[in-house]
Amino acid sequence: MMLQEDGAIRVIEGDRDERPIGESEYNNVEMQVVHNKFKNFVREFAYNSPGAGSINIGTLKYREQFQLNIRRGFYHLEISLNDFSGHEDGEILCHCLKEKPTEAVPICEKALQELYLELVKQPDDDLPENPPAIQLQFTCDADLDGSFGTMKPLMIRELNSDVVEKMVVVQGIVVSMKKARHKARKVTVKCSNCENVKEIFVGAGFCGAHVPSACDGNSGVNEKCPPNSFVVADDLCDFVDEQTLKLQELPEHVPIGEMPRSFDLLVHHYNVDLCTPGSRLTAIGIFCATENSAGEKTIGGNQKGASTVKWSYLNALGITVGQGNMPGQVQFTREEEERFRQLARDPDVRQKVYKSIAPSICASSKDVVDDVKKAVACLLFGGSRKHLPDGTRMRGDINILLLGDPGTAKSQFLKFSEKAAPISVYTSGKGSSAAGLTAAIRQDGDGFTLEGGAMVLADGGIVCIDEFDKMDVKDRVAIHEAMEQQTISIAKAGITTMLNTRCSVLAAANPSFGSFSDNLSNTAEQMDFETTILSRFDMLFLVKDVRDPERDYGLAKHMSSLHMGEATMEREGPLSVIELRNYIRYCRINCHPRLHPDAGEVLKNHYVKIRAEMKEEKSNIPITVRQLEAIIRISESLAKMQLRDEVEIGHVEEALRLFNVSTLDSANKGASNLEFGLPEAERDEIQKAEEQIRRLIPRGGRKNQFQLRSLLVSASGIEERIANKAIQIMKMRRELEERNNNTLQRVN
Repeated sequence: MMLQEDGAIRVIEGDRDERPIGESEYNNVEMQVVHNKFKNFVREFAYNSPGAGSINIGTLKYREQFQLNIRRGFYHLEISLNDFSGHEDGEILCHCLKEKPTEAVPICEKALQELYLELVKQPDDDLPENPPAIQLQFTCDADLDGSFGTMKPLMIRELNSDVVEKMVVVQGIVVSMKKARHKARKVTVKCSNCENVKEIFVGAGFCGAHVPSACDGNSGVNEKCPPNSFVVADDLCDFVDEQTLKLQELPEHVPIGEMPRSFDLLVHHYNVDLCTPGSRLTAIGIFCATENSAGEKTIGGNQKGASTVKWSYLNALGITVGQGNMPGQVQFTREEEERFRQLARDPDVRQKVYKSIAPSICASSKDVVDDVKKAVACLLFGGSRKHLPDGTRMRGDINILLLGDPGTAKSQFLKFSEKAAPISVYTSGKGSSAAGLTAAIRQDGDGFTLEGGAMVLADGGIVCIDEFDKMDVKDRVAIHEAMEQQTISIAKAGITTMLNTRCSVLAAANPSFGSFSDNLSNTAEQMDFETTILSRFDMLFLVKDVRDPERDYGLAKHMSSLHMGEATMEREGPLSVIELRNYIRYCRINCHPRLHPDAGEVLKNHYVKIRAEMKEEKSNIPITVRQLEAIIRISESLAKMQLRDEVEIGHVEEALRLFNVSTLDSANKGASNLEFGLPEAERDEIQKAEEQIRRLIPRGGRKNQFQLRSLLVSASGIEERIANKAIQIMKMRRELEERNNNTLQRVN
């Protein structure tokens, strides 16, 4: 019988009668009804969507998947919550699982055990006679609009008292994980007096087993067993793997000025050891509350009274680990994809991207700022990561160092990059340690726990490190492996593992003395960095505060317009920050360009020429094979901006130009830079001082640097400023070399 009222229909089991039903009535549904409907759902659900692809319409999806898993020895079944909407019983099942998961999930797992006997077990096979424990897992596929069907993902800050004991979908990043443990799900106890045996079933989560204090058996006539006579028979118990993860909210979800929040995520069965610190995942589970703050209750322990304050955690029913981007955030509608392809076909797409990089930043040295914006754009898009047949990996992420005077908008570039990158972490060098950037081993009551640092949490994105020069030397050495090999090797406290740090590094630093000095070299004395760390940066920019009246006037005019609100269009740029972030994400996922043979030939010739020139000049910045790979990565990022599958000659030439104006320009700013722009009279004075130095120090001879400066000033009547410049220029020419005890030796 079918009744219809207000558009709602209800089907009565048995005689198939139908009558109105409202959502409020779902709360009164008995668990036996859920049990039967779930069995029917697994038996009957078939692919019925036109977008099923190569799968035949009408294939019994979960029935065949369940049978295949059992035959292979995997006792679990994974069900998508989105499929409940395509079945006649799906609405009531979905509602009961969301509102009463603590009751409904064990009922559904029991139904799977019955289906094991009905659909899989045959008399002549070697499967277990008694149905084993079968895990029910849930997934929630994202729609094209980024939503998760009827389940809306919650941020960790939104997990309040309203969702306790409800099924929730949460996105976060794993910051630490404990080792897997074995929990008894069925405890068998035996009386030590009469050998009476009882089985106690333990629920999932942080809950313990209540062992009876009195035995109901009799050891003799009118004789009772003593109290607390039950002991646990470990060989008769059933155990399951469990693991505790610490899930922290995504960095982009943390409000400014707030501490990132986190909670414990409990996984079990086939969800154990699926992720590592730094993994971004979507978890579906039950938001539970328990009394014990440690989340553990020992068997037979003293149970305190009920507490009104609970400690919350998430009992996972299914997790989906993301690769570089969160599941659900990498879905694009057809309109978005078509808009991105149309933008890539625009011949001026690269110029639009450049103008969208920090459009509000203007500086006195405009040409340098334009090149920095182009370099930051290359860093955001990145090159192509390669996996060689022998297992070697070659990074595709680009690292950039901005070295410049105070007030040249270095930190603003870092702040904008943090907003524009799909995944980003911002930190300061003075407030960061080696453990905070890489990984840390912490000891708690259960042993040692591995926690990922900033570079681990930014896996698949960028790390912005401000005040890079203020870091301790030991802390900078710790990120050598993370920047080049993009891994962090841990061997401490018995923990030997390796974490991924597949991220770009955008660092900003000041010169050694706070700002550039005209009396010192820009490369030797003013860079307080080791060559080992400099070689890991693909591009290195020297940003100087040039004092020029015309440029100063333009900068002052630009700043005043910003504060008066007149530069709105300029601040936005051709692409907004959100559009730029989405386009970057789309290009990083769908485009992986490779080098064209003609472009590779041009690149080889230029690299050989650069190596020959740098050998003659003896630069302090090394030009090695890493710089060749850097040019290739820059070329790939330029091609990725246009969604090109091949790197052409034009991309290589632009990459070489960026490399020349950044790293090579910084390496070549030596003695010639000290003499550049000096008046002719001052250059003559410097040449006279050099001739006097050659008279005081014969070839191969040595002299103390302070004594040499005193002789030039007192005996020869040369100004101290001119003497310092002459000594510095000769040192940059390698005509003078520093030796022990602050002495100078003349080489030629």
